[in-house]
Amino acid sequence: SMGMLTTGAHPCFAAAGPMFVRPRILFATLASFGFFWALPMYDYTPIHLFESIYYIGLPLVFFTIVLLLARRLTKRDSVIVAAAVAALLLFAASSFQMSRVGYGAESAQVARSTEQDMLAIRKSVAGEHVTVLNLGGNYTLFFDWAAYAMSYYLNQSLIRYRRPPPTDHGFIVMRERVDIDALLTPQNQYLFLYDTAGLMAWYRSLYRSVVATEPMAREDFDVYLIDDTLYYLEEPCYAADFVASFFAHVFPAAIEDLSDDRREYGFDNFDFVVRDRGLLFDGKCLASVDLPQYDIASFRTGRIRGAGAEVWSIVRVLQGPKLISAYPSIVSREPTARSEFDLYIDDGKLYYVKKLCGSDDVQDGFFLHVVPADPDDLPDARRQYGFDNLDFGFDVRGVLFDGKCVASVGLPQYAIARITTGQYDGTGRIWVAEIDLEADE
Repeated sequence: SMGMLTTGAHPCFAAAGPMFVRPRILFATLASFGFFWALPMYDYTPIHLFESIYYIGLPLVFFTIVLLLARRLTKRDSVIVAAAVAALLLFAASSFQMSRVGYGAESAQVARSTEQDMLAIRKSVAGEHVTVLNLGGNYTLFFDWAAYAMSYYLNQSLIRYRRPPPTDHGFIVMRERVDIDALLTPQNQYLFLYDTAGLMAWYRSLYRSVVATEPMAREDFDVYLIDDTLYYLEEPCYAADFVASFFAHVFPAAIEDLSDDRREYGFDNFDFVVRDRGLLFDGKCLASVDLPQYDIASFRTGRIRGAGAEVWSIVRVLQGPKLISAYPSIVSREPTARSEFDLYIDDGKLYYVKKLCGSDDVQDGFFLHVVPADPDDLPDARRQYGFDNLDFGFDVRGVLFDGKCVASVGLPQYAIARITTGQYDGTGRIWVAEIDLEADE
């Protein structure tokens, strides 16, 4: 409020301030020059927040006038001294509070390491052509607004952003590490320098290997799963396609394989933009996502547009073949609980089985609430609720085959007191089953 009042009254300070202070012209200039800077630069200053420093003259004039009036009314220099001491204490307290806000020690270490990467790259490319790829929309290196750090560190080179050069010469910098002969900075941690000709040759070879296999899906981008990597390929590919957005959600077989911040969602998120995960070359776009090394139940991926709306999507249940082969063993014993689905617990997993089953039986979501014997075993975010929420859709945990349905969810490794599960739709729960594991003991 004080800042708005002061800013609104700035013409008064510019006009009346010189009545109280000397030299008058300098104080009038100090109070006004920020606004005279902004007026001719009205298309420039709103998007450069650091230029608010030019308004520093206004508060300086304001407090000068206030202090001089206080001295004139009290006729004591001690008022100025007291105000200076109070300002010093306030500044110290403010500085302490600001030191607790913003980036932590881990982010600072990343920034230092990235700086060392850039210095190593700078030594290798001085005066040469450099193409910078896969750094995001504003080429951020350290923090969200360090948009010009790359230009600063490579100021001796001719820099090209976003796309490879028209000819295979010079160097390429990108975030992705590819351990090939063209990698020139293997000691770096976050930014890597490549010989352009070598990197392009590697991508062309990779392209030939990918298209030699059958894609999982054929859409505007074909999707391939080769070993533990998803590949997204489009040809012909244009500049607009190079900024296409995709989601990639990986569901682990065991919930413990997720970090605490992803556990509440039930999957790892690898959403990406093509330019951040791949390359546009020879009229083709090829991007890739490496799947996690843990045991994967399934993944969902597809293209998104605008505010996250799905254009198309595919699901692959990687544990499907295992469930089909394990089915006879699962149903060879008595279920732990019976309801619309028979429930079995074996080897840390909860199985859902329905022997006469169709797609209508699995279109609704499944809820799965696990109550630990010791509430302290819950992640911090779940302790207020008293249970782990492992809700899931059958499409990412189960498989339908030969008129039968079977799904599997890895249970938490802590001691479990009770399990409540079932299905639900828009009106509420369809069926419910409870398993009291403490009673069984």
